[in-house]
Amino acid sequence: MTTAVKTLGKPSTPASMAELFETPRNEQWLWDPAKREEVQLRMARHRFETQVPRIAQLSKLAELQKVDSIEKLDDLAPLLFRHTVYKSYPISLVTRGRFDMMTKWLGGLTVHDLSNVDARDCDSFDSWFVSLEAQSPIRPIHSTGTTGKLSIMPRGIWETEYFGYQFLSANEPFGDGPDPMQQLIEAGGGKPVPIVHPSYRHGRHLAQRMMDALVAGIGSEETTYVLNSEYLSADLMSLVGQVRGASQRGELDQLEIAPALLEKYRAMVAGQEEGQQKQKVFFERLVDELLGKAVYVVGVTPHLYDWMLRGEERSIKQLFAHESIVSTGGGAKGLDLPPDWKERIERFIGAPMRFGYGMSESLGGATGCVRGNYHPPVSAILYILDLNTGEPLPREGTQTGRHAFLDLNPESYWGGFVTGDKVTVTWDGCECGRRGPYFHPDIERLSEAEGGDDKVSCSGSTDAHKEATDWLIAQSGAAA
Repeated sequence: MTTAVKTLGKPSTPASMAELFETPRNEQWLWDPAKREEVQLRMARHRFETQVPRIAQLSKLAELQKVDSIEKLDDLAPLLFRHTVYKSYPISLVTRGRFDMMTKWLGGLTVHDLSNVDARDCDSFDSWFVSLEAQSPIRPIHSTGTTGKLSIMPRGIWETEYFGYQFLSANEPFGDGPDPMQQLIEAGGGKPVPIVHPSYRHGRHLAQRMMDALVAGIGSEETTYVLNSEYLSADLMSLVGQVRGASQRGELDQLEIAPALLEKYRAMVAGQEEGQQKQKVFFERLVDELLGKAVYVVGVTPHLYDWMLRGEERSIKQLFAHESIVSTGGGAKGLDLPPDWKERIERFIGAPMRFGYGMSESLGGATGCVRGNYHPPVSAILYILDLNTGEPLPREGTQTGRHAFLDLNPESYWGGFVTGDKVTVTWDGCECGRRGPYFHPDIERLSEAEGGDDKVSCSGSTDAHKEATDWLIAQSGAAA
């Protein structure tokens, strides 16, 4: 890269990860299955041996599941946390302001000692996160909280730095093609790259962590274009989910909301009523200041589609330069799109859309390829679980089931995770040239597929997962 633009360097690699992480990702994608699984198994054993004694929830689950050693990859399946574990705290702790107990709960999910964190004066998620960051190595990341409860990932400093590196390096080309990031920077003459995100600039959600990485790596605050420059409040995200859930259950009048938070919520609702006008002003600014320029865009499909409709009304066919990078994902978010939506968006944007599949719980997402498939990094041990039994399906052929994985990246928390996604995976390599497993693009939420709650069946004893979670809550004092 040109020296005029900052680059986000790779954090120091722990010795246990050196073999995998010092090998370029493009080389890893060419490993045969035996090589890939041999490296994964060796690293998984090390992760199990070093984290079981240090993470209370994992230690309890291993005891209940009677897992004391890892001989093959499937031995880890009973220890993959349900996707509800990181939001297993009683919501009453939040409404009562008992963030001292929340700290004890979170302490059972990380290797870091949080016993000296003083959270007695915290009265919100936002203030609690500030205290955690000031008094410990924890750098929290939270989910959108669509169910009314935020998932809290206890990432450490190293994971935060490595996530930024992974996000930027996901644009590396596969094979002999040109480097998209290099082309983007050169198209801008080596100056900080304009970064466009039609949402909040700051926060502890995944999208805002991505923005932090982009600004630190290739851009600047001065060349960043966002719809909202203020901080995305975790408390408001949680409250929106609670209101939505209570409304659906007909229990809206039973919600207990702190007066200060209620005032914030009312202000947010008022702001949303002005959202269309705000989006229009933002779009006009992009046209006036960035038309024809090379930019980096982070945006979900509905936002890009809205821009396209505005652009088509004005006969704009290429908003940005062809060298631009348009990073997107997350699906249509319930929007009913026409069959030609992708072609129309790309014609309007002026650059191809780059799709990925990831989640807050993973440090490295799956990369989209020219065939429209998603390729997980070797650092994620992939599992496809039977939808009824939770048992791992064979690691061969094409399998459909629940997506689960062990992320080998995190040092601060256990990377084993059972998602709420129904996926189809082919294990035998893709026509794009990458070997190993890939996700088919037709990914759906199991809660939506089943028309209601997602009933999670885990490998081994399902009761053991519930018992381990109940034990963690009791240890934090939350059950008292």
